[in-house]
Amino acid sequence: MRDVPFMPRVRHGQAARTGPDEEAEHVPSTLRIQRHHTGSAESRELRREFVAELARRYPEQDFSADTVTDELPVLDAPGAAWFVVYDGEQPVGCGGLRGLDEHTGEIKWVFLREAARGRQVGRSLLVELEDTAREFGYTRLRLSTGDRQPEALGLYISAGYRPVDDGMPVAHRLEKDLRPGPADVRVDFRKYDGSLRWHTTLRRLGDDGHGTWLGGTRHTAWRRGTLAPYFPKAAHVMLVPQMGDWVANFHAPPHRTALYVDVAARPVWTGTGLVTVVDLDLDVVRRRDTGTVELLDEDDFAEHQVRYGYPADVVAGARRTADHLLDAVTVAREPFGTAHAPWLARLTDSPQGMRM
Repeated sequence: MRDVPFMPRVRHGQAARTGPDEEAEHVPSTLRIQRHHTGSAESRELRREFVAELARRYPEQDFSADTVTDELPVLDAPGAAWFVVYDGEQPVGCGGLRGLDEHTGEIKWVFLREAARGRQVGRSLLVELEDTAREFGYTRLRLSTGDRQPEALGLYISAGYRPVDDGMPVAHRLEKDLRPGPADVRVDFRKYDGSLRWHTTLRRLGDDGHGTWLGGTRHTAWRRGTLAPYFPKAAHVMLVPQMGDWVANFHAPPHRTALYVDVAARPVWTGTGLVTVVDLDLDVVRRRDTGTVELLDEDDFAEHQVRYGYPADVVAGARRTADHLLDAVTVAREPFGTAHAPWLARLTDSPQGMRM
């Protein structure tokens, strides 16, 4: 029998959870992205600030035509949308979307106040605009930015926007294809009553004897229902097992949770582009710094048995799965040892992977 390092095991009741893996990136927990009319007081003030900032960055240009900020009818029309971003009750940013043609949308007037920058707020707003564009049926998005807006340009390039020449006289005209790629997999976490919990789109990396491996980077958006998107602390891979009532997420440093396993009903694939996971609350985690293995959310499990009416066989099966996972994760039995490492290396070592 091989020697296995001792890993302490701990059982917990209800844990404070901010994301599907317990730790979301630095998007403020108070962030709200709210649909607005472009003539609202918050919208007008934010647009005035945006025009003033553009005038400072491009003093040789005339922005007088943009100083009238009563309304932008094109962004209040059907097939368009205008959003104001709030941190708590404070408006901190804005952005809009309009249609160019049946298949193409355009992002307009994206602006963040200084205090909101560098906190993933802009990336959250961009995801909201993209998801709304998909709801409208657009298959691509276009936008414009200038040479003196490096923060915006860096955000758009990292989010998959690429140069396009459509005759617009701007320094950077960018476009993104919104259609799912052949390797894209939507992951839906749902509660037992079918309500949507967490959802994301990951990249299918491949399959082995353990199951299907999916991957995401620190730019991969996770959403809890319709709330503002969250972003992980580092690259991560998800294992959807061939057989087993769970899914596992393995995280690269500096994420303090190395492994997070959700006890669930057996994952269900719809084609190759959608996997649905019915979350049964219990979670087994391994901490990176101490190696401690913990069972989380037993209080939630007890509460939801009543709220959602878990049948007796579901309750018993979830407890058996949790006990099995505790044992397997504690001794690092595969696939909870090093099986994930080559898949994770594809994301952490490859520049192409980091742009997923």
